[in-house]
Amino acid sequence: MIVPHSTSTVETLAGRTEQGLALRQFRVGNRVGECPIWSDARLTWIDVRAPAFHALDPASGSLSTWTLPKPVGTHALCADGSILLALRDELALLDTEHGCLRTVVSPEPDRPHNRLNEGRVSPCGAWFVFGSMDDSGAGRPTGQLHAWHPQHGSRVLLDGLHIANGFAWSVDGQTFCFSDSKAGVVYRARWQPQTGTLADIVPWVTADEHAGRPDGAFIDADDNYWSAGVSAGCINVYAPTGARIRKLPLPCQAPSMVCPGPRGSVFVTSLVRPHWAPQDIRPEDGQLFQLLDVLASEPPAPVRLRLT
Repeated sequence: MIVPHSTSTVETLAGRTEQGLALRQFRVGNRVGECPIWSDARLTWIDVRAPAFHALDPASGSLSTWTLPKPVGTHALCADGSILLALRDELALLDTEHGCLRTVVSPEPDRPHNRLNEGRVSPCGAWFVFGSMDDSGAGRPTGQLHAWHPQHGSRVLLDGLHIANGFAWSVDGQTFCFSDSKAGVVYRARWQPQTGTLADIVPWVTADEHAGRPDGAFIDADDNYWSAGVSAGCINVYAPTGARIRKLPLPCQAPSMVCPGPRGSVFVTSLVRPHWAPQDIRPEDGQLFQLLDVLASEPPAPVRLRLT
């Protein structure tokens, strides 16, 4: 399949948060922006409901967009330059140069009401760990965690989640963190890279509506867990002990994911809830943000998935 590609220029606004932190706002107008990744001087992310894959040069505001045939839950960068996309019911590879999209695996043929949601490349670059959620509106705990290896296929790591989210590895690569956004719980587990499996899964952090239910996340160079508080308009930062050590309010109501950017900055995607009344939607909702000078040190570049 060949997917449509377009280019545009994004308006950029400068401002500050209520705490006085310098902020850049990119007026991208997403419905459900998710999964930002900073690499090679550009930011890539997806809009779940557009559905689309985006690539932005923040310096120039130049935006490239690939329109996708199905809702998309996440993406990963591959070592050969292609993009791995978790579409509604399949993993697919996108060749951005030619616009070619091809399916590689359909992991949940027995769960037609689920859609794939969230995913990360393992520290060794061999595994793509991804999750799913009930997309019917019923809110059933039918979500799973999967690990896909290009040579060995896909396997189920965990069942019974509402919304698999918040994937991140510790600095030493031995601990995997993930959340169930609906339950408001972040879990920690021992990651076993040789087999692509999890062990010793335990609840680690609990965050309610007021604190900010945990959505997309990353772990910084000090092993702190940065979590988008999707229900509270903020980023929550948790120490390895599980204690919240920082709260960063944002101008949008529903930040969906945070990732490290250049020179101590972080990027944040956001969403617009479909049930919000027009008068309740802020101009900042659905936009992309860059908070400046908030990271003490930059994490390493994102790992790319090895396909061969």
